[in-house]
Amino acid sequence: MRFVRRNRNGEASSLMPLALTALLLLLAALGAGGAVIASRSRAPAAQDHAGADRKYASLPMMTFSLGGGAARMVDVKVLLELDPSADGKVADPYIPRISDRLSDRLRQIDPQQLTGTDGARLMKSTISSVLDRELRGVRVRDILLDRMVVR
Repeated sequence: MRFVRRNRNGEASSLMPLALTALLLLLAALGAGGAVIASRSRAPAAQDHAGADRKYASLPMMTFSLGGGAARMVDVKVLLELDPSADGKVADPYIPRISDRLSDRLRQIDPQQLTGTDGARLMKSTISSVLDRELRGVRVRDILLDRMVVR
C-alpha cells in the first residue's frame, strides 16, 4: 500500500509521515482516555474500602520525665491503628506496662532530641519498640501522635 500524493506539478510526495503522526496521536488519545476512565472507576472504591478497615485504640494521656540535666517533661497521647480483626480495647490491659516501659525509655532521651519532625519520628520509634515487646499478639499498623508537648 503506497501513500503517495501528486502535487500540481505532478511530483510525487509521500503521505507516510503524516499517516504515522495521525496514528500516534490517535493511540495517545486512546491511552489517555483509558487512563482517565480506569482512575475514575478505581479511586472511590479504594478510598471507601480503606476508610472502612481502620480500627483505632486510644492510649490515655501519659506524662513522662525526660533525661538530660534539666527536669523536663513530655505529655503524650497516642492513637494506635490496629489490624481490622483486632478488638479496639486490646491494649487496655497492657497500659500500665506500656507506660512503665515508655517511662524507662524516655529517661534515656535528651529533650533537645524531641524537637521538629525528627523528634516525632524518635517518639514514634520508641513507642513502636515498646509496643512490639508488650503487644506481641496484636498487629499495630501505625502509631499516631495525637498530642505531644515537651515542657
